[in-house]
Amino acid sequence: PPRPQYLSRNMVQDVRREHFSFSPRMPVGDFYEERDTPEGVQWVKLSPEEIPGRIQAITGKRGRPRNAEKAKPKEPPAAKRGRGRPPKVRMVDLLSKTDARLLKRLEAQEVLSDEDKLKMSKIKKKMRRKAKNKQKQEAKAPRAKEAKKKSKAKEKKGKPEKGKDKARPKEKKGKGPRKADKGVLAQRRMEERQRQQLILEEMKKPTEDMCLGDHQPLPAFSRIPGLVLPSRAFSDCLTVVEFLQSYGKAALCDPGLPPYCQSLKILGEKVSEISLNRDTVSEVLRCFLTAHGAGAELCEGLRTKPFQALPPERKAAILVFLVNELNSSALIISEIDKTLESMSNYRKSKWIIEGRLRRLKVALAKKTGRSEAEITGLEDGRRRRSSRLTEDAGLEMEEEEETRGRRSRREEEADTSASSVPELERQIEKLAKRQMFFRKKLLHSSQTLRAASLGQDRFRRRYWVLPHLGGIFVEGAE
Repeated sequence: PPRPQYLSRNMVQDVRREHFSFSPRMPVGDFYEERDTPEGVQWVKLSPEEIPGRIQAITGKRGRPRNAEKAKPKEPPAAKRGRGRPPKVRMVDLLSKTDARLLKRLEAQEVLSDEDKLKMSKIKKKMRRKAKNKQKQEAKAPRAKEAKKKSKAKEKKGKPEKGKDKARPKEKKGKGPRKADKGVLAQRRMEERQRQQLILEEMKKPTEDMCLGDHQPLPAFSRIPGLVLPSRAFSDCLTVVEFLQSYGKAALCDPGLPPYCQSLKILGEKVSEISLNRDTVSEVLRCFLTAHGAGAELCEGLRTKPFQALPPERKAAILVFLVNELNSSALIISEIDKTLESMSNYRKSKWIIEGRLRRLKVALAKKTGRSEAEITGLEDGRRRRSSRLTEDAGLEMEEEEETRGRRSRREEEADTSASSVPELERQIEKLAKRQMFFRKKLLHSSQTLRAASLGQDRFRRRYWVLPHLGGIFVEGAE
């Protein structure tokens, strides 16, 4: 350290290295202790030798770390005791560390105060209680051991009978390699599906402009030719047209009025009994909008003008409000539930057909020696050629699929090993047509439920595919 070097360099004789302490816990100052003397209670100054002992007693041996050189050598482990009486447990070992430390400190003191005496009595009571509990546990231990021995003996008696039964099934050893091959094939298929799923998920993720390898300028889109309406009114019109195409039949039903509006009268006639025509529809529509909490602007316009005389923006807003109210009606909700149920049925039938198609392709690949990818490519070409025929015979196929769907679970799988190659190809082509039919059905049902959003570009313009209007619509930010 720099201190001895400094002392030797400057020839300092009075101060030496022994006068420095490098311990951060060095006691500094004078220490006093309160003691009882013949003259009464007095404060007595402690000598330097007494100070470490008092600090150690107060802090509970949490002072300086032990010196490894002066530590006592560890005693060799005692030999394992045999049977007989267990070693006598010391009373102090029954206490926790804090209680044992406190008891030791109190016993070391010569004079105890009333509070210390109370603490000591409590600790001794706790020791006696724990000793009694331990004696009870030791008395119960032999009984528990005997019960365990009896239960083990009963189990051993029943084991030989089970062993005889286990020795019999050693006949089916030839099926092991086949099961292993099937397990390997199933694992490969599972890995292939997971890989394709990951590829699809990565393709669906949006890509930032800075990450694009082929950064190309977006085309400049022109507005729809002949469009005079503002964008808000035009989007409302598109919403109304899509709703009418999907649920037009259900929309013809009367959405109804709340109960408190049923008795409302106009010119002495109840609203619920008025026949709707070109002249009366405006007033009935105003009552409907007021009852369902429409804005004041929509209702005030119908108070002074008929619906036909309103500006196009107001007309589109009223029609969209009607569409939103019908979407939450019980009739439309039941139609949506029916569509979802039919979608689940179509999806289930498609999965069954895809499973059969996969098995037939595997059988054909084994017979012809070609890979499944080549067979799938051939089937795609045939599917394109036969797509026109399937579109023309769509109605006939729909009726056939309804009857086949009921029988599909009852029918047994054909024995592919006995079928010839032309027969397998014919079955694959037939199932491919049915698969295409169910795909179209699923697409039509999903388009009935909602329009498809293709995402946004860098200018935050949304791209929509409206199934009943045709084409892709770009929603600009205005």
